[in-house]
Amino acid sequence: MTTPLTSLVFPDTEQMVVNHLLEVLGYEASTVRPDGDAFTEALPFVWVNRIGGVRVTRTSQGRALHDEARISLDVYATEGVNASSRVAATDAVAQVRAAFEQMHGTSRDGGFVLRTWEETGPAVRPEEPNTNVTRIGLIVGLRVRPV
Repeated sequence: MTTPLTSLVFPDTEQMVVNHLLEVLGYEASTVRPDGDAFTEALPFVWVNRIGGVRVTRTSQGRALHDEARISLDVYATEGVNASSRVAATDAVAQVRAAFEQMHGTSRDGGFVLRTWEETGPAVRPEEPNTNVTRIGLIVGLRVRPV
């Protein structure tokens, strides 16, 4: 008799990051960038996208391991009362970096965060010309296992 194959279901790492940022910072965050007035009203906004990574599902001993997700974080901000959009975006991305690092060792949304890291630090990513919005992006990593 053949043993049926089973599959390990990993948590949605994008949603883990979105929910953490919403909870910790109160910034708008999503895997979908809003359009028009909804975008302007959401600022500062964090656009969260998984851009790769690998799932290590079995060792030679048959143990389940982890998912190593690469996540792109785009932080958008506009001019504030006392700051340009670049200053506002720089301040916002500093908060996002700190919040992301705090995910290490936490459980949420069906996953336990074994490790966080930064692959590329914050850099201005050009936005549409003639706007008062600045976008600063970074690429981070998140190693999770199901709980």
